[in-house]
Amino acid sequence: MKSKWFLLVKAVISIVIAFFMLFFARTFLNWFLKAPGIPAAAQLGQMSGLGDLIRLGFGYFGAMLVGVAIICYFASSATASVLRKKVILSLAIGDTIGLILALIAQFSGKFNGLGWILVLLWLVLALFLFYFFFTEKTD
Repeated sequence: MKSKWFLLVKAVISIVIAFFMLFFARTFLNWFLKAPGIPAAAQLGQMSGLGDLIRLGFGYFGAMLVGVAIICYFASSATASVLRKKVILSLAIGDTIGLILALIAQFSGKFNGLGWILVLLWLVLALFLFYFFFTEKTD
């Protein structure tokens, strides 16, 4: 797989997750929280307005993912250059941080079994980006 195609795949993944985070934050949260039987909306409602703050945070993260998707899309059509390599490194570092946070959430018991999907997603994204960073030649 070439980095061009991988960046396009990452752009699509980012847009799909951003869509859920922007428009269905509570549903998205319900999928991953480790509180069976208690919907996230009820949990958030018990925290005296914290639900709105969390929904806002999800919105900001969704907006950031739209930006990442746009960067990935434009970087995928760029020629192999030093700048493209630095974009790939930046994305790899960001995905590694995401992997660490997903692992912390999973091992601390915040997420249910679906949290492992997030861990795997961040791991695959980070590994491929580092692979392309170290193996791709620049023009």
